[in-house]
Amino acid sequence: MSISTTLSASALGRIGPLRLIARDIADGAACAARFVVTLVGCFTLVAGAVVVADARMRDAATRQFHSVVAALSARPAQAGDGAGALATEEAPAVEIVAKKADPAQQHVVRYLSRRYRVAENALRPVVAAAYESGRELGLDPLLILAVTAIESSLNPFAQSVMGAQGLMQVMTRVHAEKFEPHGGEDAALDPIANIKVGSAILSDLIRRGGSVERGLQLYVGAGNLPDDSGYAARVLAEHARLRMAAAGKVDLAVTSGVRAAAVEQQPKSTDPGEAGATSRPANSKRPDQAA
Repeated sequence: MSISTTLSASALGRIGPLRLIARDIADGAACAARFVVTLVGCFTLVAGAVVVADARMRDAATRQFHSVVAALSARPAQAGDGAGALATEEAPAVEIVAKKADPAQQHVVRYLSRRYRVAENALRPVVAAAYESGRELGLDPLLILAVTAIESSLNPFAQSVMGAQGLMQVMTRVHAEKFEPHGGEDAALDPIANIKVGSAILSDLIRRGGSVERGLQLYVGAGNLPDDSGYAARVLAEHARLRMAAAGKVDLAVTSGVRAAAVEQQPKSTDPGEAGATSRPANSKRPDQAA
């Protein structure tokens, strides 16, 4: 074997381990690169899963909120049998609101909210219940709301010294049986139940009295009194403002209501005007509501 051949073999012997080392380094770099790519991909998937889960959690929370609202707002429906009989079948109040697509109702809600400083969200089911009761009883829903506004200023927990309670200041003890389908006398403070019962009473008294004015006098218990302390006039004036608001003239209706309240408060310090039934002299007696 020649010297050149021996040198070539020796060089090749040294190159073999170098190639092996280089190959190992390349393989390690490739593994490291795959690991980094895998790690980044995992982080991306986890981040995406968190975002999706968060959206689903929000959706689930929203659905749960609506279900709770529906459960808390559940109320008995009223059968429109002409005699004002109450049904025992329960229906959520949110369904009433869902039926509301009439812009007039939205205007009425906006007016009442601004006039009596009550949140619109709280007023929507009340206004919707008044419209539903009006359809069932053949009664103007704006008249129902006018009585409600004058009686309680839309305070569902209002109570007079004589025991008239709720939005429409119903004499609960006198009409206890009418609240039974709604859960008993405590339902008098439930806005929807009070609207349903109060509307039925108002409708019956108007029918018996022969006119809206006479029915209002009977409702406030002034049927046998010389006058009703201006109660019917206040209700009818508020009814006119509600009609104005329903037609879209909300600002004008609010301005008119504020002016009327200011005029009423000036000459009669003992008359609460639109404060309702808590201190009105005629409200101390409601004999005709008992009939």
